[in-house]
Amino acid sequence: MASLPLLFADATALTLGALLQPSWGIYLNGQPVIQPASVLGSIAIAAIAPIQSIATLLGAPNIVPVAASTVEFEFAQDWPISTYPQEQGAFQAYDKVTLPFDVKIRVASGISDTNRQAFISTVLWIGNSFNLFDIVTPEYTFTSTNCTHIDWRRSSEQGSKLIQPELWFKQVPVTAGATFTNTQSPQDAGQQSIGNVQPAAPSQSVIQRLPFPFPGQTPTVF
Repeated sequence: MASLPLLFADATALTLGALLQPSWGIYLNGQPVIQPASVLGSIAIAAIAPIQSIATLLGAPNIVPVAASTVEFEFAQDWPISTYPQEQGAFQAYDKVTLPFDVKIRVASGISDTNRQAFISTVLWIGNSFNLFDIVTPEYTFTSTNCTHIDWRRSSEQGSKLIQPELWFKQVPVTAGATFTNTQSPQDAGQQSIGNVQPAAPSQSVIQRLPFPFPGQTPTVF
């Protein structure tokens, strides 16, 4: 009998976890910027909206997370294969390049005037931001993307108080630059910071290699 409360607690936790688990949304640094407009999601957004620390954590002090419904989603990516011509009209493939993917997502919101104002501010902030966002879907999370385009249209047929912006995102591959220190040629080594460097007068051999407008003229070393 003592196990029944534990079983009930586990079932409740699993149910709430499934409902609260993000299925669609735009995230930044693991925090929701636009998340699903479910009942529990709206309650959670209403609870955390006044908390300024959430917006500060996102890197935008005047932006708070908003809830919206995902209306459309589109993904596209190309892998072009390079070819070169041969004799008699033949071609030979020699390389395949992976290009950054594109994601288009249309979200809708129109609960109240206050909600729409916050929603528009957040959407426009996403478009102007240089941050890398994660697009979360139920099956896959598309990471390291930046918004490149926003558009929306309002009409009486679709409800003038319903805002449905479409946001276009493009993948921004993040790669680390290699710095070479032990190179065969000193000119190929990467720059290194060794602290403050005191100026010194050039040597006579350096002075002789400097070009001057008048033959025989030598610079004055201070």
